[in-house]
Amino acid sequence: MLLDGFDRDLFLREYWQRQPLLIRHAGTPFVDPIDADELAGLACEEEMESRLVTCSGDNWQLTHGPFTAKAFSRLPESHWTLLVQAVDQMVSEVDDLKRIVDFLPAWRIDDIMVSYACDGGGVGPHFDQYDVFLIQGQGSRRWQIGQSCNSDSPLRPDTGLSLLEHFEPVAEYLLEPGDILYVPPRVAHYGVSLGESLCYSVGFRAPSHAELIQEFSDLLIDSLTEDQRFTDPSFHSASDPGVISEPAINRAFKEVAGLVDNRSLLTDAFAGFVTRPRYPDRITAPDSAPDEQMTIEQLGISGFGSRLYKNPASRFACFPDGSRLRVYADGRRYDCSADLLPLVNRLSEAPWSQPLFPGGLPQSRAVAGLLCWLLAQGSLLEDSASDTPDHDD
Repeated sequence: MLLDGFDRDLFLREYWQRQPLLIRHAGTPFVDPIDADELAGLACEEEMESRLVTCSGDNWQLTHGPFTAKAFSRLPESHWTLLVQAVDQMVSEVDDLKRIVDFLPAWRIDDIMVSYACDGGGVGPHFDQYDVFLIQGQGSRRWQIGQSCNSDSPLRPDTGLSLLEHFEPVAEYLLEPGDILYVPPRVAHYGVSLGESLCYSVGFRAPSHAELIQEFSDLLIDSLTEDQRFTDPSFHSASDPGVISEPAINRAFKEVAGLVDNRSLLTDAFAGFVTRPRYPDRITAPDSAPDEQMTIEQLGISGFGSRLYKNPASRFACFPDGSRLRVYADGRRYDCSADLLPLVNRLSEAPWSQPLFPGGLPQSRAVAGLLCWLLAQGSLLEDSASDTPDHDD
């Protein structure tokens, strides 16, 4: 593994969301899980999110995919970069790179973006609002680390790339195959390819407070009835009819604050948000949804567990709630016994290219109920994604 011998506790204590860290590769040579031609092929597909960044001097241009082979043939010999999102959902070997961060919660990982750059290619000086591990593949890139930024940092208005107007490098690293550069949120960075190169960016989810409040508000509003309204039983005669009194504001504040003080609802809002799939169109319910009794019968069939796979686009997490377990899959919630925690952990950490339960499944109604729910919404597949048209050949 790329992080053999890596002190994870030291990293979490001194670097995580604090300062950048260069991790030099040691051990067997790094082997790219995808090549430039395969990446270009993915960028030509309608379902993939892809971008092409070209630069000439200080002029930057952004083009969104899907692309065509003809478009690639027209590119210059240098100073351009192709970026493709969520390649981990299409290529199982890219998905395997998530193991380098298996000491962090699986629900925190967003996706793995792969970029191919020719000589001089890059995406300019910028910062992200989330953590990222930059894994160097073939070739080499020079990375400069700059200043700490925030939403007030001036951006160039002419590129569509959120490039910084001012970049102040404070450190510089040359990454070779297998090297990893960790960059915390809001730290400026700028990478330039030296010759042809590939880079694998493991990005993390970091919901904004505005997003969490919106998610929580939506759930709260859905839970309220028409009967829940502002009341003022201690109303007194008003000497100034146009004035909203302080007791009225205090009453309204108390009523709203009482509604917002709902930890259970916030749990659902947070877990629902972080498990929401990046590409929901890739998760579809099957034509024939299994019922619980059918699933119970299937559990007793030899080999059934070896036919169950995660949907590559699905996201899983859970929250222990006393003797119960709240299971979240693709933004939805299912309640079951806390005894199923090991099974849910398996769902969270298992690679999508391998059967979830090759050794068989415990035959219980609780297991059947959970599997039935996951199969019915498309979060689990009864056949591997590699059995359908894919990009993992």
